[in-house]
Amino acid sequence: MRRARVVIAVLALGFLAAGCREGEQSSAEAARADSSAAGYDVGPEPGSAPAARATADSLLVAARADSAREVARRDSLRRESARRDSVARAVALRDSVRRDSLSRDSTRRLALRDSARHAGPSGEAKPVHPAVASRPVRVNEFLTYDAGSRTVSVQLIAGYNGVNGSLNYNGAIRGQRTVAIPLGWHVHVTVSNRDSDLQHSAIVVHEVLPPPLELTTPAFDGAALPRLDEGLQEDETGTMDFVADRAGRYMLACGVPGHAQSGLWLRLVVARGLTVPDYR
Repeated sequence: MRRARVVIAVLALGFLAAGCREGEQSSAEAARADSSAAGYDVGPEPGSAPAARATADSLLVAARADSAREVARRDSLRRESARRDSVARAVALRDSVRRDSLSRDSTRRLALRDSARHAGPSGEAKPVHPAVASRPVRVNEFLTYDAGSRTVSVQLIAGYNGVNGSLNYNGAIRGQRTVAIPLGWHVHVTVSNRDSDLQHSAIVVHEVLPPPLELTTPAFDGAALPRLDEGLQEDETGTMDFVADRAGRYMLACGVPGHAQSGLWLRLVVARGLTVPDYR
């Protein structure tokens, strides 16, 4: 009897719940109907085909928005990559220009250093000769030079022959022959006397015409024989060494008083731009 009462109570509760659900559904449908009748857009009924389409459209819009955001992100990444590449190229170009500038500066410094290394006493750059050019070159019996060491050797033979009563150097008088020396070269002069009657010497002086009676001051340090006014005896030899460090016109003259006035002198020219010595 008691079990029957329980079953009846459960069934009653079930009927009551079903009635509530039907009431709620009916109330919702009535509310939608009232809103629609009042002119409001209530949209499709949940669970209907229009509702499914609306959901699909919403998902499509969201997907398109996500795709647009992804495209924008990729474009931003491409622009950033292009900017970085541009900056990298600019830096590389700047570094290349800087290296070229440093290379030019280094080349210029090396050239200046080499120029200073090969400069003569006056500061004028001297030419760099190949190894073969360092062999002595004999111009004639009176002049030999070595371009490698920038040295020239000159022979002065007083009383070479009987010209001018033996008052001649190498057979020439009064500047008939010229010894040409490049600026900055070392000059070695060997003076010998073949005159059996007179003594002779040698000195380098600035060209003055007519020559003075006495020549005492050389134009270059060392450019005079020791016994200048006394001279060399027959078959005696003397030497003088100097650096031709000032361009100009000079005389190789006898220092015995009166001999240069009598014609015992040759011309000596020290010239810029001259590459090798000459005797003419």
